[in-house]
Amino acid sequence: MMTEGTDDTFVTDESPDLDPASFDLDAWIGGATATIRAVTLYQRPDLIAEVDRLKEELRIAETIGDEDRGMNDPTPDGIRQQLTEVARQWESSRLTVKIEGRSDEAREKIAKRLKKQGVTDEETVVLHQLADAIIEPKGLTAEKLRKLQEVSEPQVKLLLVSAAYANGQPPRVDVPFSNGSSGGRKRDR
Repeated sequence: MMTEGTDDTFVTDESPDLDPASFDLDAWIGGATATIRAVTLYQRPDLIAEVDRLKEELRIAETIGDEDRGMNDPTPDGIRQQLTEVARQWESSRLTVKIEGRSDEAREKIAKRLKKQGVTDEETVVLHQLADAIIEPKGLTAEKLRKLQEVSEPQVKLLLVSAAYANGQPPRVDVPFSNGSSGGRKRDR
């Protein structure tokens, strides 16, 4: 079956036709898995300020001609080297976190268990539910998530959004299609 894509391309459905007489629904369901989402966190979001500063410094340095540049003024190439070093530090601080979808029932069990322990604070319950869903890296507990939240709340929010997608969004993969090595360039018509 052919379906029209988003930019006048066509996608072919390569899945085999189902034979109702031989299809094994139990085997299909037995092979089903939970949705797992991957999120990249960064230990050093403070480096964003350094990147912003260097980008502005580069913008200014590129407007100054070599003949007008002072002996101690940074050159565009020197600033680009600094940007490369900061980017290296940024990338080396990343951590990929994998979150596995949990059913409403599984999340409710966690809430009930915590309530029996006297924990009723909604934020604490949510952090425990999130920690339960994190399958990599091991050991990312609700307490560690709270510590991360204290220094970088947007990153914990990113984890929560990803958990919500894993818990409730139908599985879907968006794959960018390209015509050759054009990098997404539209075809001539």
